[in-house]
Amino acid sequence: MDKNLCDNGFILNGDQCVPPTSCGCYHQGRYRQAGEQFWDGEQCQSSCTCNGVTGNVQCIPSSCGPEESCRVVEGEFGCHPNPRGTCSASGDPHYLTFDWKAYDFQGTCRYVLATLCNATDGLNQFSVEAKNEAWSGLPVSITAEVFVNVWGYQVFLLLVCQKLER
Repeated sequence: MDKNLCDNGFILNGDQCVPPTSCGCYHQGRYRQAGEQFWDGEQCQSSCTCNGVTGNVQCIPSSCGPEESCRVVEGEFGCHPNPRGTCSASGDPHYLTFDWKAYDFQGTCRYVLATLCNATDGLNQFSVEAKNEAWSGLPVSITAEVFVNVWGYQVFLLLVCQKLER
């Protein structure tokens, strides 16, 4: 089958006659659908679109927003919202991690609850720590102090608990 076998207004794409706007583009060895928008560059430096009529990819300089980062999420490369999570420490003490795993233990140490794995966007210092202490001679411990370190500042919380007498 050659190009002349297609009706007027259609072109050969593989072994099928299609309208010119249905042809895609090849960009850096990968086929893109006509009209497909995608990010290019290791840090999403360009926003690109496949022009199905010309078969060319057009890119413009761009970047992720302030609450986004360039990475693969569910198989799709691009700018995605930064993940948010919650962890907690409470009671005598109960810990709930960012991935929703629960731990209960009576240790009497200072524990790192959250910290940076890598310095990002100038934030090179961040941690949340908790110090557990034995409670009034009982075989349990409580969170007695919490330390939050960020941007070179430390916030210190001292928890004052009293055993209730009956």
